[in-house]
Amino acid sequence: MQVIPIVLLIIFLCLITYQDFNQRKVTLLLFPLILIIGGYVQITNQTVELYLLFTAYNLSFISILLLILYLYTKIQMKKKLSKSLGLGDVLFFLFLGVSFPTATFLVLFSGSLVFSLLVFLLLKPILKEKTVPLAGLQSLFLTLVLIVNSFFNFVDLYQI
Repeated sequence: MQVIPIVLLIIFLCLITYQDFNQRKVTLLLFPLILIIGGYVQITNQTVELYLLFTAYNLSFISILLLILYLYTKIQMKKKLSKSLGLGDVLFFLFLGVSFPTATFLVLFSGSLVFSLLVFLLLKPILKEKTVPLAGLQSLFLTLVLIVNSFFNFVDLYQI
């Protein structure tokens, strides 16, 4: 695992966390930066064919998930998807999709959602806004995973 791209990724993820918690919006420039760095790190750890295959699987999963969310918000909640899920959240999903092999993506994606739910429920009484800073919480989760894994090397995130 390359040190400089991972350190840059951690810095940008921390910025996303900070901005999403403080302003409930994230500078759009951060998302292309993490997409490029995340994609670069994965492609340097895989063959191009595997990278494209993993990315296709991951983006297919995200597309199906977004379709289900769209239908749920439209039919059940009678709202637009944009009222329930922010652009930053969707862009963060895309970042995860291009940054990790499919098995790692599924574990990190679902883990980050569970983490986000638990942290939000704990912080809800003290938050000014009652909306979930999903991209920020997912960024925090991934930052913690990357830092812990860098120090203890529990698993190679790119060889699963």
